[in-house]
Amino acid sequence: MSLTEWLAFGSLLSIVLFTPGPDFVLILRHSLADRRTGAVVAAGVITGSVVHTAAASLGLSALVATRPQLLSALTYAGAAYLTWLGISAIRSAFKARSGGDTLVAASEPTPPLRAYRYGFLSNLLNPKALLFFLGLLPQFVEPGEGAGLRTLTLAGATVVAAALWWAVVVVLAAGAGRKLRRPGVGKRIDVVSGVLLVALGAFFGVA
Repeated sequence: MSLTEWLAFGSLLSIVLFTPGPDFVLILRHSLADRRTGAVVAAGVITGSVVHTAAASLGLSALVATRPQLLSALTYAGAAYLTWLGISAIRSAFKARSGGDTLVAASEPTPPLRAYRYGFLSNLLNPKALLFFLGLLPQFVEPGEGAGLRTLTLAGATVVAAALWWAVVVVLAAGAGRKLRRPGVGKRIDVVSGVLLVALGAFFGVA
């Protein structure tokens, strides 16, 4: 790829990463509560990106793109999962103990395995990620010999850039979270993040 192509791809990737989406809301919510939990959620999100990368390099993404019904099914599944996450966040806010108004609204911290699963499935079924790997990334790959290697290179660069971005989000959010640990804040954060996830699920479900 030429320098111009890399600059164009980098600009597009920056817009995609910096535009808040389901992954951002999920990582932010858990990072505000606890840095370790936020990091685990981010690790799950990155793993989902690795799966997208593998699928793209093997040509599976292109195959899915040619099957509108399959693509629609994945999109609806992602929208349903985001809605479920949002409703769960809202419910956890109202289930919080009256004397335990921390940033973790649930009565107990999110177990690492569950946090990882949240991040992994959020990215794997994220309509925004599907759009990038199925629709935008292929625009920088010319058919023919070497297409697979170029796809893998671009997808790999995407994963690295995403990992760096999520690391920054986790660190900054965790730092802010320590200053926000006062009564009532935890519930409001869970309610707001829950509403955003439900709204994103509804948006992707009808888009």
